[in-house]
Amino acid sequence: MQFLILESALNYLITSQSIDTAALNKKNIRFEIENFPLEMVFVCTHNKIYVLSATKESTDVDIKLKIDVFLSLFQGKDLKQLLREDKIIVSGDVKTAQLLVDLLEQVDIDLEEALSKYTGDAFANEVGKLIKNIKQKPSGQDPIEAIKNKVTKLLLNPTKSKRYEKSR
Repeated sequence: MQFLILESALNYLITSQSIDTAALNKKNIRFEIENFPLEMVFVCTHNKIYVLSATKESTDVDIKLKIDVFLSLFQGKDLKQLLREDKIIVSGDVKTAQLLVDLLEQVDIDLEEALSKYTGDAFANEVGKLIKNIKQKPSGQDPIEAIKNKVTKLLLNPTKSKRYEKSR
Protein backbone atom coordinates (compact mmCIF):
# COMPACT_ATOMS: atom_id res chain seq x y z
CA MET A 1 0.00 0.00 0.00
CA GLN A 2 2.74 2.49 0.96
CA PHE A 3 4.53 1.74 -2.32
CA LEU A 4 1.35 2.48 -4.28
CA ILE A 5 0.97 5.84 -2.52
CA LEU A 6 4.62 6.71 -3.17
CA GLU A 7 4.36 5.58 -6.80
CA SER A 8 1.20 7.65 -7.35
CA ALA A 9 2.74 10.72 -5.73
CA LEU A 10 5.93 10.45 -7.79
CA ASN A 11 4.03 10.04 -11.04
CA TYR A 12 1.71 12.91 -10.13
CA LEU A 13 4.77 15.15 -9.61
CA ILE A 14 6.31 14.00 -12.90
CA THR A 15 3.09 14.71 -14.79
CA SER A 16 2.09 17.95 -13.04
CA GLN A 17 5.55 19.49 -13.37
CA SER A 18 6.21 18.15 -16.89
CA ILE A 19 9.44 16.47 -15.84
CA ASP A 20 11.13 14.45 -18.54
CA THR A 21 12.29 11.10 -17.19
CA ALA A 22 13.44 9.75 -20.56
CA ALA A 23 17.07 9.62 -19.37
CA LEU A 24 16.01 7.07 -16.73
CA ASN A 25 14.00 4.92 -19.16
CA LYS A 26 14.57 1.18 -18.58
CA LYS A 27 16.61 1.83 -15.42
CA ASN A 28 16.07 0.03 -12.11
CA ILE A 29 17.16 1.75 -8.91
CA ARG A 30 17.25 -0.01 -5.52
CA PHE A 31 16.77 2.28 -2.50
CA GLU A 32 17.43 1.05 1.02
CA ILE A 33 17.43 2.65 4.44
CA GLU A 34 19.89 0.43 6.30
CA ASN A 35 18.71 0.71 9.91
CA PHE A 36 15.00 0.97 9.09
CA PRO A 37 12.83 -1.66 7.40
CA LEU A 38 12.57 0.12 4.06
CA GLU A 39 13.87 -1.29 0.80
CA MET A 40 12.32 -0.74 -2.62
CA VAL A 41 13.10 -0.71 -6.31
CA PHE A 42 12.15 2.11 -8.63
CA VAL A 43 11.49 0.84 -12.16
CA CYS A 44 11.56 3.68 -14.68
CA THR A 45 9.81 3.16 -17.99
CA HIS A 46 7.68 5.16 -20.43
CA ASN A 47 7.97 8.40 -18.40
CA LYS A 48 6.60 6.67 -15.28
CA ILE A 49 8.15 5.31 -12.14
CA TYR A 50 6.90 2.07 -10.62
CA VAL A 51 7.74 1.34 -6.99
CA LEU A 52 8.14 -2.34 -6.12
CA SER A 53 9.26 -4.38 -3.16
CA ALA A 54 12.96 -5.02 -3.42
CA THR A 55 13.86 -8.26 -5.14
CA LYS A 56 17.09 -10.08 -5.84
CA GLU A 57 16.91 -9.05 -9.49
CA SER A 58 19.76 -6.95 -10.77
CA THR A 59 19.51 -3.18 -10.66
CA ASP A 60 21.44 -0.46 -12.42
CA VAL A 61 22.29 1.30 -9.17
CA ASP A 62 21.85 0.64 -5.44
CA ILE A 63 21.47 3.57 -3.05
CA LYS A 64 21.87 2.97 0.69
CA LEU A 65 21.69 5.37 3.58
CA LYS A 66 20.84 5.42 7.26
CA ILE A 67 17.57 6.84 8.60
CA ASP A 68 19.29 9.86 10.17
CA VAL A 69 20.82 10.77 6.79
CA PHE A 70 17.42 10.36 5.11
CA LEU A 71 15.82 12.63 7.71
CA SER A 72 18.65 15.15 7.41
CA LEU A 73 17.60 15.62 3.78
CA PHE A 74 14.21 16.81 5.11
CA GLN A 75 16.09 19.14 7.45
CA GLY A 76 17.64 20.85 4.42
CA LYS A 77 21.01 19.11 4.20
CA ASP A 78 22.56 19.28 0.75
CA LEU A 79 22.22 15.99 -1.13
CA LYS A 80 25.48 16.48 -3.04
CA GLN A 81 27.35 17.22 0.19
CA LEU A 82 26.00 14.03 1.79
CA LEU A 83 27.18 12.10 -1.26
CA ARG A 84 30.65 13.67 -1.02
CA GLU A 85 30.81 12.73 2.67
CA ASP A 86 29.95 9.08 1.80
CA LYS A 87 26.82 9.23 3.95
CA ILE A 88 24.88 7.98 0.97
CA ILE A 89 26.40 4.85 -0.54
CA VAL A 90 25.96 4.46 -4.30
CA SER A 91 26.91 1.16 -5.95
CA GLY A 92 26.59 0.47 -9.63
CA ASP A 93 25.98 2.87 -12.49
CA VAL A 94 26.90 6.28 -11.06
CA LYS A 95 25.49 7.97 -14.17
CA THR A 96 22.03 6.59 -13.36
CA ALA A 97 22.37 7.88 -9.79
CA GLN A 98 23.32 11.31 -11.13
CA LEU A 99 20.32 11.29 -13.47
CA LEU A 100 18.09 10.52 -10.48
CA VAL A 101 19.65 13.37 -8.46
CA ASP A 102 19.11 15.73 -11.41
CA LEU A 103 15.47 14.63 -11.63
CA LEU A 104 14.91 15.13 -7.89
CA GLU A 105 16.40 18.63 -8.08
CA GLN A 106 13.75 19.56 -10.69
CA VAL A 107 10.87 18.50 -8.45
CA ASP A 108 9.22 21.12 -6.26
CA ILE A 109 7.49 18.86 -3.76
CA ASP A 110 4.50 19.99 -1.73
CA LEU A 111 4.34 16.66 0.05
CA GLU A 112 1.25 17.59 2.03
CA GLU A 113 -0.72 18.53 -1.12
CA ALA A 114 0.37 15.40 -3.02
CA LEU A 115 -0.38 13.12 -0.07
CA SER A 116 -3.82 14.67 0.54
CA LYS A 117 -5.01 13.41 -2.85
CA TYR A 118 -4.59 9.85 -1.57
CA THR A 119 -5.12 10.05 2.20
CA GLY A 120 -7.39 13.04 2.80
CA ASP A 121 -6.58 16.47 4.20
CA ALA A 122 -6.52 15.59 7.90
CA PHE A 123 -3.91 12.83 7.65
CA ALA A 124 -1.82 14.76 5.11
CA ASN A 125 -1.85 17.79 7.41
CA GLU A 126 -0.59 15.69 10.31
CA VAL A 127 2.21 14.25 8.15
CA GLY A 128 3.08 17.81 7.09
CA LYS A 129 3.29 18.88 10.73
CA LEU A 130 5.44 15.84 11.50
CA ILE A 131 7.90 16.71 8.73
CA LYS A 132 7.96 20.35 9.82
CA ASN A 133 8.77 19.22 13.37
CA ILE A 134 11.55 16.97 12.09
CA LYS A 135 13.02 19.90 10.17
CA GLN A 136 13.04 22.02 13.34
CA LYS A 137 14.48 19.41 15.71
CA PRO A 138 17.94 20.20 17.05
CA SER A 139 20.51 17.78 15.69
CA GLY A 140 21.09 16.21 19.13
CA GLN A 141 17.55 14.82 19.39
CA ASP A 142 16.63 11.38 18.07
CA PRO A 143 14.45 11.93 14.96
CA ILE A 144 13.23 8.32 14.90
CA GLU A 145 11.87 8.65 18.43
CA ALA A 146 10.13 11.90 17.44
CA ILE A 147 8.50 10.18 14.45
CA LYS A 148 7.33 7.22 16.53
CA ASN A 149 5.82 9.54 19.15
CA LYS A 150 3.98 11.66 16.56
CA VAL A 151 2.63 8.67 14.62
CA THR A 152 1.52 7.01 17.86
CA LYS A 153 -0.33 10.18 18.90
CA LEU A 154 -1.96 10.44 15.49
CA LEU A 155 -3.11 6.82 15.52
CA LEU A 156 -4.25 6.80 19.15
CA ASN A 157 -6.04 10.15 19.03
CA PRO A 158 -7.99 10.22 15.75
CA THR A 159 -10.60 12.62 17.18
CA LYS A 160 -8.10 15.46 16.80
CA SER A 161 -7.89 14.72 13.07
CA LYS A 162 -11.69 14.56 12.77
CA ARG A 163 -12.02 17.95 14.46
CA TYR A 164 -9.49 19.37 12.00
CA GLU A 165 -11.41 17.98 9.05
CA LYS A 166 -14.73 19.47 10.29
CA SER A 167 -13.17 22.90 10.78
CA ARG A 168 -11.90 23.05 7.19
